[in-house]
Amino acid sequence: MEVDEPAVPSSASGMAPTKPLPIPSSKRASAPKDVPPVLFRVPSAPRKRHQGKHTAHGASRRGIILTPPAGYSSDVKSNVTLTHATDEGNGIFLAASRVPTAAEIQFVLKHVRQTFPNKATPIVHSPATSTSYLKIVDIPHVPASPKEWATKQHEAFMYALDKSPVGAELAKIIKHKPRFMRASPHSDLCWAWIDIHDTVSGSNAQDYISKFISVCGVNCQIKGAKLHSGSVRCAHCQRWGHHSDQCRAKCARCPLCGGPHSEANHSKCVDASRVDARHCVNCTVAKRPADKHTHSATDTLCPFWRNRFDRLWLKRQFPKN
Repeated sequence: MEVDEPAVPSSASGMAPTKPLPIPSSKRASAPKDVPPVLFRVPSAPRKRHQGKHTAHGASRRGIILTPPAGYSSDVKSNVTLTHATDEGNGIFLAASRVPTAAEIQFVLKHVRQTFPNKATPIVHSPATSTSYLKIVDIPHVPASPKEWATKQHEAFMYALDKSPVGAELAKIIKHKPRFMRASPHSDLCWAWIDIHDTVSGSNAQDYISKFISVCGVNCQIKGAKLHSGSVRCAHCQRWGHHSDQCRAKCARCPLCGGPHSEANHSKCVDASRVDARHCVNCTVAKRPADKHTHSATDTLCPFWRNRFDRLWLKRQFPKN
């Protein structure tokens, strides 16, 4: 029986190789040292296609278009936008992109009335309001102690408003409690600053400016005032002239004693023998030694409190840095 011999691979010339072939092995040969390492890159996520600026998916206008009745024409050209509507109890509040004018309010109201007609109870609106500032000059000074003067002056002033025809109407739109200041430390006259509810155009203030109110038999004129004509006291450092949001002091100051603690912790941080002692921070900085130990920073006896509407006086009290 004949046995076939294994075929021997030949070279390109047909001759048998002079060197024997290597024996195959299951172990992987080590990579040569001079070959650079192979880096494997993780495939990145597929890129999203850029959407054209001229296309949109879904609703593109954040609003509702109300179609007016046939034959209705717009008589107001405006760029105000009604952004959203919310329930305000007995009514609906329509929020706008800015404060609407009187003509724009009437335009919206007329549109709504024609869309939802109801002859029994017609739809009304509350006008948009703002704040106007007025001052009443040459008011007779009420003699009273420094601690009771503000209360007595307020009572006499409000009583005079009720008795005056012009003052009675003015009292209905007063927004905050009136503030009083004497014309000078030795004057028998004082001024009153009042904030009133007004329309966007300030029509209420224009109706009262240059009119007179009788207070204790004296005709007192109403004049326009500037916004925040009085200076503010910082609730952090107790100094006058800036708000607590603008304060640069490192720690808070107690309005009672001027110590580095809050008013709520005054009794805990001060000795029992000095709890009732008062020390004004502003009078100390202004180098007023005769006044600093008789009152606190919030006391109406403080000269800074009596001159809080006089910005020039407050500026002169503090030494220049």
